[in-house]
Amino acid sequence: GDGRTRRGGAAVHPLRRLPLVNVPGHGAAGWLATRRRPPPNPLLQRLSREHQFLARRLLALPIRRDLTRLGLLFQTDKAWRHDYMRHYQRHLAPLRREAIVLLEIGVGGYKIAEGGASLGVWQSYFPRGRIHGLDVHEKHVPGPRITVHQGSQADEDSLRALGERIGPLDVVIDDGSHVGRHIITSFTALFPYLKPGGWYIIEDMETAYVPFFGGGPPGEPNTSVQLTKDLVDSVNRSCFEASTTVTWDVDELHVYEQIAFMHKAA
Repeated sequence: GDGRTRRGGAAVHPLRRLPLVNVPGHGAAGWLATRRRPPPNPLLQRLSREHQFLARRLLALPIRRDLTRLGLLFQTDKAWRHDYMRHYQRHLAPLRREAIVLLEIGVGGYKIAEGGASLGVWQSYFPRGRIHGLDVHEKHVPGPRITVHQGSQADEDSLRALGERIGPLDVVIDDGSHVGRHIITSFTALFPYLKPGGWYIIEDMETAYVPFFGGGPPGEPNTSVQLTKDLVDSVNRSCFEASTTVTWDVDELHVYEQIAFMHKAA
């Protein structure tokens, strides 16, 4: 009478019967190959937004170590459009059980109050983590250990004030405006608040080649790609006279298609 079915004599809640990707013949690998957004779960759609997040957190429990499957469950485009999650898994897995502080610039949902899919992923993946989002629009993302701040990533003073309040930071993810000068402003303001051994990640670097975002052909200054190229000097700063070039405490630089991971020297 409560909508449950029986499995081996035990009641099974209907939420547990739903596949993570609700289309026959498409598992996680299938949706990654199609680069199409997984269709919404019809049962979850009947719930309020707060209850949808709660249901996804419950569904996340058996897959909480797999970032790709978590990304598909929460429907972040980091998983289905960009295939970033395998890179996140590679670099962030050692931090999974730590009491980290993670800041993501850009909550998603644009001007509406929604968004926050990736914040739900991080909340599930890092069970002891404090998850922060920054967005130029006012947003509310339900869930424990999630805090959303309103502000602009173009405002260096505001970013430094945020770093003072919530830092030191273990992970910073820039998925914000994708405007080159904003990316550089954010890196300049927030990298000092990153802990030694922490990660600074810049997403959607294809925008470095798009004039709308301040980009252009290869070699265009003040873009995410040019910033990443400049950081190669920081990785090799012991090889030349540092006073001649601005360098940062970066000891590893991992660049993949459209995303880069910068590791702060420990």
